[in-house]
Amino acid sequence: MNTSKIRSKSHIVGELGVDILKRHFPVEWVVREYHPDYGLDLSVEIFERGDPAITTGAHVFFQVKGTETIKSCLYKVKSRSNVEKPPEPVEKRIYEVEAIKFVLDTSFLATVERMGSGVPVLLALVDISTEIVYFVCLSDYIEKILIHDGDYKKQKNKTIYIPIGNVISEATLPIIEWYARRPRFYALFNKINYQKRELKYVDEYHMAEYIDHFIRILYRFDVWKPPYMVTYMEEDKEEMDYYIEHGITKSTAEICHQMEENGINLDAKEWIGTGFYSHREVSQREIQRIHGLHELWRKLTILGDIFEEDSKEMFLPTAFWAEHLLFLKLYNQT
Repeated sequence: MNTSKIRSKSHIVGELGVDILKRHFPVEWVVREYHPDYGLDLSVEIFERGDPAITTGAHVFFQVKGTETIKSCLYKVKSRSNVEKPPEPVEKRIYEVEAIKFVLDTSFLATVERMGSGVPVLLALVDISTEIVYFVCLSDYIEKILIHDGDYKKQKNKTIYIPIGNVISEATLPIIEWYARRPRFYALFNKINYQKRELKYVDEYHMAEYIDHFIRILYRFDVWKPPYMVTYMEEDKEEMDYYIEHGITKSTAEICHQMEENGINLDAKEWIGTGFYSHREVSQREIQRIHGLHELWRKLTILGDIFEEDSKEMFLPTAFWAEHLLFLKLYNQT
């Protein structure tokens, strides 16, 4: 007997999930659906909120899953040394992470892995009954968890654990924007690495000139504004702002002010081997300026390392993130 085309329950739930997720985004953001889709359901372009709404040029991808039942559990994770390094004998501590578990096809996870962590793909798990949307960055999940936990590709599917606090709301929209901005962070880190290599061939008499030039190039990157997500970016931004305006870092200006209060003539020149201007007559003010410039440059050169070691584990069901949340809980209680 011939029957008409049917619309399955899974299709209805899936479409409801996409509609609910869209309603969680600001009206200024542009959401593009993929038809047909091969795992990626949406790309979201981030716009500044206001009139007019101006694009930030940042994009993030989503796979959207709607569900009528949310299964939560206490997911146990062990403390460990940095996952990017070979295993080390460390004392294991067990953390319990309250999480929602969801099963994904490994073929899709393999596709996300091939895309690389420079193009974040977020899983949005939508509770149809409550319209709560949970999220996790699959790109980081694969890199920091799955590939270090056996060969997941040998399995047909894999259970993913989403920290229960990962909920998309007005308060957490900056997190989504932070993921969308990742390619420009990587561009910044790559530029810093290039500059760092070039400085190996610069003599000490021209070092400050080169660092000054390099910092002004880095200052043009569209990363020096919220959401930072971690404080070190904001601290470096404040130092760069001050340096660009005054030609000296803020911390160095404070040191110079203290020295002058102690009666030191900062403008008197003397022959001092500074490590930057060896065997040259230099004022204390210039010495301090160069020291401050080098310190600012040192902080910038480790941004990529901190991002790789710490930031990419944010919002994942790992011991690192569990320890971070525990610290915040204890801090807020004091």
